[in-house]
This record gives sequence, structure tokens and C-alpha cells, in this order.
Amino acid sequence: MSHWKSGWLTILPSGKWYVKGIRFPIPRGSKRHITVPLGPLHVEQKITLGLAPTLAGRYRTRIRWSMNNNKLQIAPLIGILTSGRGESFKGNRENFQEISKTGKKLGALVFVFTPDGIDWDTHKIRGYLYDEHKEFWQEFATPFPHVIYNRIPTRTVEQKEYMQKTLERISQLKNVTLYNRQFFDKESLFTTLKAMEEAAPFLPDTYKLDKSERLKAFAEKHDVLYLKPVRGKAGQGIMRLEKRDGIWILRRVHQQKSLCTLFSNLDQLWAYLNPIIQQKPYIIQQGIKLATYNNRPFDVRVLTQKNGTGHWDITGVGIRQAGIHSITTHVPRGGTILSPAKIFPEIFGEEQALFIRQNISKIVLTIAKALQQNMIDLAEMSMDLGVTAEGHIWFFEANSKPEKFDEPGIRRASLRNIIYYSQHICK
Repeated sequence: MSHWKSGWLTILPSGKWYVKGIRFPIPRGSKRHITVPLGPLHVEQKITLGLAPTLAGRYRTRIRWSMNNNKLQIAPLIGILTSGRGESFKGNRENFQEISKTGKKLGALVFVFTPDGIDWDTHKIRGYLYDEHKEFWQEFATPFPHVIYNRIPTRTVEQKEYMQKTLERISQLKNVTLYNRQFFDKESLFTTLKAMEEAAPFLPDTYKLDKSERLKAFAEKHDVLYLKPVRGKAGQGIMRLEKRDGIWILRRVHQQKSLCTLFSNLDQLWAYLNPIIQQKPYIIQQGIKLATYNNRPFDVRVLTQKNGTGHWDITGVGIRQAGIHSITTHVPRGGTILSPAKIFPEIFGEEQALFIRQNISKIVLTIAKALQQNMIDLAEMSMDLGVTAEGHIWFFEANSKPEKFDEPGIRRASLRNIIYYSQHICK
């Protein structure tokens, strides 16, 4: 096992690397210059041992290093894969900055790159390192990373031919870990979980909404239904269907406005829905009567990640309470952030609250491990769970590209886990 130490790495705009704090046998006459294979693909990199000259545009960071059998390893190198071209790369730059800063603190070199920055012949990357003092991303050439963190921003871009070819080529490289290969698809997600005995008890009745017979069958069994886009996110496109006094009430959000439409029968309702689901696929899901706080329902958001030992762990648990007259709990749509440590004991009492918290962790880890059996390269996800007034827990959905949690403690832990897991891979 490698014995890791800490040193300093400086990269100059010219591409030269300087390291300080590394003891390495210098060949006679080399003048403290060495050429070593770095990264998982052993890309040769010229390194000068000692302090770098003070030049404009240099990048300096703490690194982890180890020496085994006279071979130097600097790790982890973490590449954040996104879309776009050159400096105009896409994605959540604030998120990328925070990952980069955490990497600096913990000894990882983090950079952003796009498919056009990969040289498949030399296995070098033209990537972008964040200069937090000048607050901009600067281009540098780096060896191929040990870990590629997939943050391609949209499903549409991820499915483009050039991106799929890039992901496929990466997946075929030895010793390179692709961290979260793809977005989840709600239909295939539930199909996978329903086939797993350990996950099935927590799943509400859920199927693809593809014909009027499916709608009618669900309407006979459940008084409240949710219709969700198969590839939706952040609550976009969700509809709530409720039967009251023989009338079907459909609530939906469209262009930031809450719309309510009444239907006297299901044939009328299907005529309204059919053009919508022809444009993009939907699932239909049994509505669950959730526990409430101050007469407003809430659900539970959980972030689970692989940690520094390579095992699934609970990074954090939060509560999202629905806004007034809102059909979802998403904060951009009026939802409120609440603390489980405060809310659960108030609603359920201390003893049951503890049991519910433990059960949430158990269910989340069970589902994460179950999904991992069918989905390679899975290392983090957020989950939406529901809790009834009786304390029963239901799984609603999971997101393999979670955005940052608003709770500062969960956010900090999530950033550290990205680095810790990458360090584990390189141990």
C-alpha cells in the first residue's frame, strides 16, 4: 500500500511542472530534472524538483505523492468532463470551482475538460485549472486523469453521438474510473428496482404512461396520481391528478404559473394529456399521502456517495416542504428547507424519529447497492423519499447528477467525498 505524503506542485503556462517537498533520486547530470510517467495511463511528464520561478499565470496547489520502487505517483488527478468548446465550456462553474478548491486543500489536482480537449494519441488533456485569486479558468496541458467526474450538463448533450463515443472510449481505458456514467431515466430506474426483491417494498405503483388504458387502470386504484417526465429534473413538467366529487383535477406548472384544469371523465383527460406525452415520455405514479408540518406536506432529500473506503455512505439528509398551493417540494418552485433533526421529533416524537432516520439510511443504502448491480460507474446519487404520518417510507426517484445541497454541512461533506473517493481509487 502506498504511503502518501504532501508536497507542492506548480504548473507554468508553458506546461513545465515544478514540485517541492518530494525526495527523488536524481540521475547524475540531470540538474534536478526528471521525466516520470504520471496518471493511470503513464503519460510522461517532465518535472523539475524545487521551487518554481514566480511567473504570471502559474498555478500552484498542494498535492499527494508517494514513492514505490523508485516510482513517483502524484494522485489523484481528477478531470471534470463537461460539454462546450475551449474556454466556453458549459456546466455549473460555481460547482466546478468548489470541487477545485476542495481538491487543493486535500491534495488532488482538479481540472475541467471537454471531449475536444482530449488527445487520444498522446493521452494528454487540454484542461482548465481554476485560479481562485484571479477568479478565472486557465488552460494547461495535463496527463490523463485517474478519475473522470461526469458533469455533462444535460441529457440531450450526453446522448449526442460525439459524447457517447467519448464516454465509450473512456470506459475502455484501463485504470481510469468514470465517476457516474449517465443520467438516470425514471422508467428504466423503476423497472430495474421493481425486479429487485430488496428494493420493491419501498416503491409506489409506477409505470410508463403510454396509453389511455394505463391511465384508467391507475385511476381505478388510486385517488391521487403524479405524472412525471421520464427525463425531467427539478420538478419540471410534473403534474398532479386528483379525483374529487367525481371530477378529475389536474394541476401542473407551466412557465412558472400554476395551472388547474377540470375534467368530467378520463376520456377528456386523456385527450388533453396525449399531445403532451407524445412530445416527451411520462411515467404515472401512485400518489402518497405525506406527513405534514404546519399543514404542508414535505419529502426527504438524501445524498449518498461512495466514501474514502469505496463504500456507500449517507452524506446528508434534508427536508423540503412544499410551497403554498405547490404540487412539488422543489425550492425554486416555492419549497422550504427544513431540518430533520428539528422536524422529525416534533412530528413523530424522539423515539420514532430516531427509528425513521435509521430506516431512511438503511433504505437509501439498500437501493444504492441494488442499483449498482445494474449500473456501472455509479458513485453518487441523491434520492427523494416520502414519509407518511405513520412513519412508512417510500422511494420516489433518484438523480445520478445531483446538484449541490443548500445545507452548508452537507455541501462541504459532498465535496470532500468526491476527493476522498478519488483518493481511494488511487491508493
